[in-house]
Amino acid sequence: MGLRVPSARLRPPRRRTERLLSWPLLARAYLFLGPIEAAIAMALFFVVLGGHGWQYGQMPGAGDPVYMQATTACLLGIVLAQVANVFVCRHPQQPAWRFPLFSNRLLVAGVAAEILLMLAIVYTPPGNALFGTAPLDGNIWLLGGLLALGLAAGEEIRKFVARR
Repeated sequence: MGLRVPSARLRPPRRRTERLLSWPLLARAYLFLGPIEAAIAMALFFVVLGGHGWQYGQMPGAGDPVYMQATTACLLGIVLAQVANVFVCRHPQQPAWRFPLFSNRLLVAGVAAEILLMLAIVYTPPGNALFGTAPLDGNIWLLGGLLALGLAAGEEIRKFVARR
């Protein structure tokens, strides 16, 4: 038998005096998830630079192809972290696996469109010219995906601890 998710319709609406942006929500977004997302983006940035022999103290030029790849990897890290974030933040307390993947088809369509747009930005000449990006190796996508899964695991652990 499958697990039942409490319906939003069964919960009472928030009180009129309750703010939309509460301290716990802001703390979760800016003190927990935000720093993890920033670390993912910067990790990919430095992995690309380091993979091309960059050393601390060197300043690559803005038009340097390696620098463009590194900034593209940083953007990829932000996008992949946000994809993970949207799935784990569907409910503030319940784990993501309690919600069927296709229960919100618009969400899935939006994520698919986001990934397709990212592919166009990274791998097409117009995308490269317009956004100042450069093509990335598949291993950067893989690393970014694994790091994004780490963000998801961290949020699920946080929710588990908060439920206890």
